[in-house]
Amino acid sequence: MNRVLERAETALAWIAAGRPVWPMLFIALFAVVMFLPGFFSVPPVDRDETRFAQASRQMAQSGDFIDIRLGEGTRYKKPVGIYWLQAAAAKIAGDARAQEIWVYRTPSLLAAVAACLPTYLIALSLVNAQAAFLAALLMAVCFVLNGEARLAKTDATLLASILAAQLVLARLHMQGGVSRWAPWLFWAALGVSVLIKGPIGPMVVGLTVLALSVMRREVRWLGDLRPGFGLLLFLVIVAPWYIAITLKTGSAFWDEALGRDLLGKIGQGQESHGAPPGAFSAAVWFTFWPASILLPFGLWFAWTARREAAVLFCLAWWIPAWIVFEITATKLIHYVLPTFPAIAILCAAGWLDRLPGRPGRVYTVFLIVFLLLALLLAAVPVGFTLQYNRWPSWPWYAGVAVTVAGIWLTWTRMRAGDRLTPVLGFAALSLGLSLSLFSNLARSGVIWPSVALADMAAGVELCDEPLVLSVGYQEESLMLLSGHPPVFEHDPAQAVERVGTAACAVVYVDAPFRAEFEQGMVGRPYQHLGRFEGFSIGGADEVDITGYLFR
Repeated sequence: MNRVLERAETALAWIAAGRPVWPMLFIALFAVVMFLPGFFSVPPVDRDETRFAQASRQMAQSGDFIDIRLGEGTRYKKPVGIYWLQAAAAKIAGDARAQEIWVYRTPSLLAAVAACLPTYLIALSLVNAQAAFLAALLMAVCFVLNGEARLAKTDATLLASILAAQLVLARLHMQGGVSRWAPWLFWAALGVSVLIKGPIGPMVVGLTVLALSVMRREVRWLGDLRPGFGLLLFLVIVAPWYIAITLKTGSAFWDEALGRDLLGKIGQGQESHGAPPGAFSAAVWFTFWPASILLPFGLWFAWTARREAAVLFCLAWWIPAWIVFEITATKLIHYVLPTFPAIAILCAAGWLDRLPGRPGRVYTVFLIVFLLLALLLAAVPVGFTLQYNRWPSWPWYAGVAVTVAGIWLTWTRMRAGDRLTPVLGFAALSLGLSLSLFSNLARSGVIWPSVALADMAAGVELCDEPLVLSVGYQEESLMLLSGHPPVFEHDPAQAVERVGTAACAVVYVDAPFRAEFEQGMVGRPYQHLGRFEGFSIGGADEVDITGYLFR
């Protein structure tokens, strides 16, 4: 086995030293392997993912690519960019697959893979080829990017657009000039980022520019970005849709996107996601896992080499944006993702810059603790499923086996002082977590109410225009999975009235509303479709839902 691992070390070093196309091809394939477990099998995850996916589905069906609709209402929390990408994926996949969530996840998967490639190219401008190669692989294994690659949301796509702009900045900072096409890429990437998630992209890039300018004590270095031409290109990309949505909705989009969503998240913790400053710094050991195993080396390298131009770029990218995220009231683990490539580059450079030989005693204790953390993370899904008297499915056992292999591989390769093969151990740890978490939970039916409810009505013969009604349970995943769009209702009396005027109806009623609903339907025959008892991820609470068929 040692001989095999020695050959693996030689092979990875050979790939890293090759022309950039070969490391990039390896990185892309490596990322796909990391991101695919659970990509197709995990059902729609409430709430953000299903809201994005359903709104994109309606956009593709309606052909209205200006307004953003969700059910009978609107969805103005984010700009239109991600909806265009997901609607395009739905159009390519065809109507037959419009209810399959993986279709809407495809832009996130492609963007997550793509994000690893500019990480490599940025690092290649800053550090040596092995460190650049390792930094990209660290991004591919980190937990948050793995999660975002499997969700139909904005953050993987936002990261890819930010990295395209940061690539131009890195080369300009290190080389003193850029090629003719670079300003086009820089301003186009900023424009795309604004269409994806508003001001977040310009904030991260702008803070990097500001910090570097202060450190360099000049702004003339930015001249090659051609700001006059660039701002025009930026406006050409951004302005048409923003003007169109304003003309169509008046102030409605701005009130929701800026007033309630963006400013609301800054001022107060929305939807129980508030946390004090410092929360991201405490959580990074998990959110960057298992790449966080190298974080002590990255922090030490950042301090000891803090005057080097490459390190200054990473610090200018990482620290100002991180501070802004820390002082924001609402905190979700993916918010700091745009800073992770800078951390990955420092970690890779720090690991390869260390003194040769085994890590010291203090780090050995740290490593033991963090490798044991891998087993704890694998145990979390079991504790959840056992609450509902369910044993874990086979992917969990496979995940534990892969995790144990990753622990052994990481421990032995790091203790042996290998430069690159420890990342293979990280890959096994990441895959093990993906199997035990994503793939295992995908088969835990107790946490997917909408799947069970949609299955109740599947194959039932209905009239031409049936009423599908959900009383109490109101998750958009049910909209995405249902053959007929459901109506959500809070008031059992209103539900009874709706059913009374319908030719036929499928009704789902949560337990708190069941008695009143059944009392109101006395005299009209119905058929029980089934009952679901379990946990709703969207509401983070237990549900007990009964299905009824009225003809």
